[in-house]
Amino acid sequence: MTRPRFHDSELSRRIDEVILAHLETREPTADEVSAEVLERYGDLVDEYGRELAVAQVRSIVSDRMKKTLATRKGRALQLRLDMRFGGLEPESALTFRDDSGAIRYVATARATQEHHRRYMALLKEQIEADTARLKVAEWFYAWLEPAFAEHPGITTAEAIALLAPEGRAA
Repeated sequence: MTRPRFHDSELSRRIDEVILAHLETREPTADEVSAEVLERYGDLVDEYGRELAVAQVRSIVSDRMKKTLATRKGRALQLRLDMRFGGLEPESALTFRDDSGAIRYVATARATQEHHRRYMALLKEQIEADTARLKVAEWFYAWLEPAFAEHPGITTAEAIALLAPEGRAA
């Protein structure tokens, strides 16, 4: 007997149900929802290979938390707004960092002022980190660019070997 594709499986449906149940009443972390999925549906997880599934369940739950609210499955939790700000609609779910530092999710319809403030703080934190990574990427590329221009098609490792033959970066 062949197993159905994961996304068509009973386990996949159960994961969606647990996500919805948590999002309807609280601001869960992906770890909390994953723990419940593993506790309640461990037998289904076993069918997909326990080692692989344990790691994947958390990843799947984390990815689906916000997506669930944007689909018909999360319709009851969606805001009934027909508004745009700068051409963009408000998010159907917010992520925020709680007092312990864990990332939590809350349906926007259930979000309080504090949730919105923490969501904006997390976005600012992510933007600052992305901005720093962008600066490093630009500086790194500017350093590599002469080697790339002179030797089209070379890899980064080859460019570094040409620019800093003894492993000495700029």
